[in-house]
Amino acid sequence: MNLPSDKTESTPPSKFILPEIRAGNVLVNMEEFLPLSKPPPPELPARYYLDHFEEMLAFVAARYDHALEDRHRDFLAGYRTLSEGARCLYVRIANRRGRLFHRDHLRYKEIDLDAAIAELLAHEFLSHPVAVDFAALLALAPRTDLVARLRSRREGSGDETFRYSSAKKQALIRHALATLSFEEAFPQETRTRYLAQDREEEVAYLLYLYFGSVHRDLTTFALRDLGRVRTAPFRTDFQPRFNSGEAARACFFYSQMLDLLEAAEAGKPLVLYSGVEAWPVVDEAEPGTLRHRALHRLGRLLERDGSPEEALDTYQRSDQYPSTERTVRLLLNADRRDEAEALLRRLIDDPSCDAELLFAEDFLERKFQKKKQGRLTAFLRSAPILLLDESGRDRPEAAAVARLRRDGAEAIHSENRIWLQLFGLLFWDLLFGSELASLHDPFDFTPQDLATGTFFERHRQSLLERFALLDDPEAALAHLDAIWTSHRGEPNSVVAWDEALYAFTRALVAKAPRGGLAVILEAMARDHCQNRSGFPDLIIFENGEPRFLEIKTEGDQIRRQQMVQIERLSRAGFEVSLANVRWTFDAGQEYVVVDLETTGGDPSSNRITEIGAVKVRDGRIVEEWTSLVKPGRRIPPFIVKLTGITDEMVATAPEFAAIAAELRAFIGEAVFVAHRAKFDHGFLKAEFDRVGIHLAGPVLCTVVEMKRHFPGLASYGLGALSAHFGIPLESHHRALCDARATAELLLRINEKRLATHSPDSGDSGKVAQKRD
Repeated sequence: MNLPSDKTESTPPSKFILPEIRAGNVLVNMEEFLPLSKPPPPELPARYYLDHFEEMLAFVAARYDHALEDRHRDFLAGYRTLSEGARCLYVRIANRRGRLFHRDHLRYKEIDLDAAIAELLAHEFLSHPVAVDFAALLALAPRTDLVARLRSRREGSGDETFRYSSAKKQALIRHALATLSFEEAFPQETRTRYLAQDREEEVAYLLYLYFGSVHRDLTTFALRDLGRVRTAPFRTDFQPRFNSGEAARACFFYSQMLDLLEAAEAGKPLVLYSGVEAWPVVDEAEPGTLRHRALHRLGRLLERDGSPEEALDTYQRSDQYPSTERTVRLLLNADRRDEAEALLRRLIDDPSCDAELLFAEDFLERKFQKKKQGRLTAFLRSAPILLLDESGRDRPEAAAVARLRRDGAEAIHSENRIWLQLFGLLFWDLLFGSELASLHDPFDFTPQDLATGTFFERHRQSLLERFALLDDPEAALAHLDAIWTSHRGEPNSVVAWDEALYAFTRALVAKAPRGGLAVILEAMARDHCQNRSGFPDLIIFENGEPRFLEIKTEGDQIRRQQMVQIERLSRAGFEVSLANVRWTFDAGQEYVVVDLETTGGDPSSNRITEIGAVKVRDGRIVEEWTSLVKPGRRIPPFIVKLTGITDEMVATAPEFAAIAAELRAFIGEAVFVAHRAKFDHGFLKAEFDRVGIHLAGPVLCTVVEMKRHFPGLASYGLGALSAHFGIPLESHHRALCDARATAELLLRINEKRLATHSPDSGDSGKVAQKRD
């Protein structure tokens, strides 16, 4: 790709330019193929968990006093009065799953358990179970204990017919709850062997204030200290994520509610709906977003459980999409057409987002104006056909990219990534700058103002200036390159540090229609959650000009957000189209036929001794690659006898790590072919994995294809097939010789494939262009 044009002379900094080799049309970044080495993990100190808990408490106490209620302050004050041993035990218990524990299951050598338990009981951080804990205690008990308790009162109880031996534990628990009292099942002397964690809600709330999530806990700190989790480098002076205690408590409520809804079984949604009137309403962005999400989720579950009236009432409590869509549909289902039409017209006049507008316009036309076909369906059905080789069925986007490159275009499967990369680089200082980043704890990588939809208003003037910068591509590229050079590799939630993608991002900035990028980026800035996705699969440059292409295979549908982005790109002046893939035989498809010789059949304990690879294109062999490989172990005598490869022959050969990048570049994005491909591909992938190189792509097995296209042969071994077809096999079980013979089999298979695919009467196979 020529980057950029003479009008835009900025070039990426030297740090951007890395050693590259070209494999066919694929540029391979050698830095990606460097072997990975991992230092031994550090050891955690004996009371690491206590340090982590108190680090969290100090952080919260310093920033969130405005969000604490009296019970939270009482917890903090009471915790500080505990001895170190009692604090250690409480943190250990708080970090365990569940609220109830058997005393004998607490085994911590560094803690005097009897003294710590007594202190925690005295200060009401622990207690013994009470009647409301009955079901939970039964769940803790081993199955054998449950059976013994039930059988101890069986005579004369009327449950002589209950089959204890075959009953599952849940059935035993239900039977115990129905037939035993709490005191019978757990007399006082038994109950004192169990402990209940008190202050559970206070700890959960404090953790939520720290992380802003109910799915993170103290394990995150331990993983940090072990080097398994990285902390964000952007800020050290963190501001509170919640401006008020009301907002913090509402967010905590809705986060917990969403968790409950995620696991809700049949019947539970109606129970939750009974309390929906009391759900908190706070006029701030984040609790509002979570409320709308919880209402939509509850409504969907109520619909699932056959409660449409309750679902409709739930949806009507939200004025946000997609709850508004469900409201319209349920009104129509209830034959309340006038209300449904009125709501649709209100949504068209004042939509909450573009997807809502698209739904309302389309639904109104189909249901009230007798339009036979929806907008999305019509667009999909009108799209041209794109013929791709059937070997790419598992990766249609990659197959389309390969086809485009063979036709002389530059293309990449970019989807949302190119827009996120541009967004993140252009606004890096606003997203992650030490003064402006809306990040609230050391593990926070996603700016909060993106999630809450406040990013645009918070940075309006700076964003408008940055949009104007895009009208000067040279200045814009200089800005992007400076950010790339300064921050490349820093972990974040927006920018992918992908150099191949960055080349296309630069080209897009250089060649985009004037004002076009600002239209897309402004939509992302105003409502990032809604508008960060749905972009077309591919970006293509032909004659230096960009266009976008969405790929659809049989059975695929256009999602509403995809249609929103396609229409937005078109309005912004970009060329954008859709293509329906039809699978065929493509004579120009590139293949790499591989054969391996190894020390044995199991890749976990054996290694490669020789590799042969043959590249096939346009019906002929065009290139070969081969190497002996030093396996780092002795070659068994029977393998020596089979292959003729000896320890002496491989003693001075390169190890696999030394040739891995060159071989991966030779394979490129071609179809991987082998005779019994499961073995060769699996073995080679294991070797690549050991040196940190990814091997992916379509795989073709000549054994399978030979059986399909040449059924009824006596044998499908490579030697037998070579003899049958008159293919030379002078050094059988040497890698290059076997790869050449397998390539000849592939050519015969492809002749059969070509014969079974008649020419398509419509599209010639050229990748779809934009329709007028």
